[in-house]
Amino acid sequence: MMKDPYEIVWVLAAGFFYILFAGGYALSYTIYKMNKNPLYKQLAIGFLIGMLYCAYILMTNGIFDPFWKWLLGFATLAYIAIPFGMWKVVIKIHQHEQELKRKRETQ
Repeated sequence: MMKDPYEIVWVLAAGFFYILFAGGYALSYTIYKMNKNPLYKQLAIGFLIGMLYCAYILMTNGIFDPFWKWLLGFATLAYIAIPFGMWKVVIKIHQHEQELKRKRETQ
């Protein structure tokens, strides 16, 4: 149960920033992979740390049932893994398109 009436505001803010940091992490990670600029890597790490901190706040409060805490934990792991996996998919698609283009040019 809530001990402080402002706890709900704290949880709402953590939820908002959790989503904001997750999007910032995905975007800055993708920009880093395209440009290889270390500034974007550091920015991605900063967003990741912020997202993990917000997830910690959301999971350690007394508002959510265990089901929602497990769901949030799974979502956090997915937010961390999806940019890696999607980058590999994009690279594979791009390589396949280049191969098709080369085949058309040689015919």
